[in-house]
Amino acid sequence: MEGSYIPTVHISLPESTYEELRRVAISMGIQVTDLIKMYIKLGLQDSLLSGARSSSSDIKELVNKLIYIEGKLTLLDETLRETIRRLQELEDRVKELESPIPQTIIKRTSGKLK
Repeated sequence: MEGSYIPTVHISLPESTYEELRRVAISMGIQVTDLIKMYIKLGLQDSLLSGARSSSSDIKELVNKLIYIEGKLTLLDETLRETIRRLQELEDRVKELESPIPQTIIKRTSGKLK
């Protein structure tokens, strides 16, 4: 198979564990599956670093901070995109209001006032 195959893993979790993962994911602005992937990656990195002499707790703390920042950045990006969309919508509405009223409408309106 070529590079398009992505293995899938199915896991069963207690509801309380899933709810905790969900709470953390929401606070970081990411999906639960992405959070699980990050935790797996952290676990693998930690196991690789446990044999090294460097302070794994310092590295783990930095990785956790990076994951948190990535989550916040994703949330900020989504918020910014939504804000830009709303601004564009407002600009479109203002352009509609500022556009000159077609003469046919003015003639029809002024004829009724007489």
